[in-house]
Amino acid sequence: MFAKATKNLLSEIDTDGTLIPVSRLNDSDSLVPLALVIKRYRFWFWQRPKYRPTDFKLSDVLVGDPISPVVVETDFLTYSGKVVDNAGGNVEAEIGPGSLNLGGSGSTKLQSLFGNLKKQEVDVQKLLQNSKSRVLDLRHSLVQQTREQHREVLAVVKERIITTDLCTVTEEVQERGICTGMFGLNKQIKVSVNDKGKPVVDNDSNVSLNIPPKTIIAYGVIELEVDHTGHYELCLLPDVKGGFGVDGPVKVKHAALVSASPVKTSNKLQKELEGLQGQFKVLSELPASTRSALFKQISLLLQNSAAISLLENALEDLCGGRQPDPRMFDETAALKPALQTTLKLVQKAAAGTNPTKQSNPSGQRQKPTVLTATHLLISSLEEMTDSTLVVLKSCCSYSTLQALIHLVQNMASNKKSSLKDNGLSVLADEKVFKKITELFGCCNVTLHKEKDSLVTEISKTQDRLPLMLCIAAKGLASIAPPV
Repeated sequence: MFAKATKNLLSEIDTDGTLIPVSRLNDSDSLVPLALVIKRYRFWFWQRPKYRPTDFKLSDVLVGDPISPVVVETDFLTYSGKVVDNAGGNVEAEIGPGSLNLGGSGSTKLQSLFGNLKKQEVDVQKLLQNSKSRVLDLRHSLVQQTREQHREVLAVVKERIITTDLCTVTEEVQERGICTGMFGLNKQIKVSVNDKGKPVVDNDSNVSLNIPPKTIIAYGVIELEVDHTGHYELCLLPDVKGGFGVDGPVKVKHAALVSASPVKTSNKLQKELEGLQGQFKVLSELPASTRSALFKQISLLLQNSAAISLLENALEDLCGGRQPDPRMFDETAALKPALQTTLKLVQKAAAGTNPTKQSNPSGQRQKPTVLTATHLLISSLEEMTDSTLVVLKSCCSYSTLQALIHLVQNMASNKKSSLKDNGLSVLADEKVFKKITELFGCCNVTLHKEKDSLVTEISKTQDRLPLMLCIAAKGLASIAPPV
């Protein structure tokens, strides 16, 4: 609940993505000014990096005297808002003295009143002066372990957003039908605080979580470029990334890290999908019983985005040659059996393969395996909202998925789809057509009829969601059992 509240807040106030939402209350105490944070590049090129707070500050890994940060505190904003998460992703919010109102309705509602938020910023000019000629202790365990991970970078906390009032997060879960043929969870999350600092909790809420004052809900970082001598530089520009040098300039290594980005072409979406065909082929060639079992378990997990994220983390560990923490599934007790079963199915199917640590953050360059193929599918689902997953779940019949594949393939190649095609006969059912249209809308793609054809229009050319829709459709169809 806390992670959803902070993520939704930043989606409204930080569209550029310069701030990082705090996903766990336990991390708040670690995020002091100039605290060290590990930035980890992900397996697939579209995935955002993950950030992991540590128990150390910059001064703990320096040779010589510590650096005391100069911190300036200011009022950030007063936030209250209501987010309605449906196919259109409508938002109603008030930010500071202004307001943002986009009407809508949906199955997931987030109402929040964080009250007055403060912002603390490190004086970067002072930090630059204090960092001149300073050297990191390359023998420090944290520095050594981070260096050994080719996809990890050290960063320091430069700013943080802090609550000043006692807040309460409450989650109400109700089961109801969304529309004919659709089912899922209707979740209502509220974040509120009253004038006296006392939590406001609805009587019909199932779970409540108190957020104390002075809790960090978001933060920003500056990455460090560290050369082979231990000297470091602060990465002050957005396009300058951190990393570790070995025997040469840091930027040489960084070039290897970012080279995974796909080449820009006129048919970018089609090219990206072509590079992933081997992954879908691996899934489709699994034994029928394995494919059917995987499809059943993943369909169950579509009702909960948190469960999807946990499974993605576990699969990423396996793809990187690490064993997942067996306790990680305890966070979603109701779906823990489905998560464990899915992981066991994948591991059993992957038996005999020898996945190695990836030295490159892009899975595109790796030989397709059961692990990478399943991780590809789950990582696309992780990018989707709760309501999008509910709509996708309603489309998880064999015939509907076959029609969905036809549509996304034509979307990728910028072609129209003929309604006379046998593969689209299921769309004659208006309910099915409505569900697929809604699913495309969730992924920022407009699907509409034009005489005897269907036309797709992608609203934002740089948006990842159309690609996620294509991967999810092709991945699920690869394991869906025939009727």
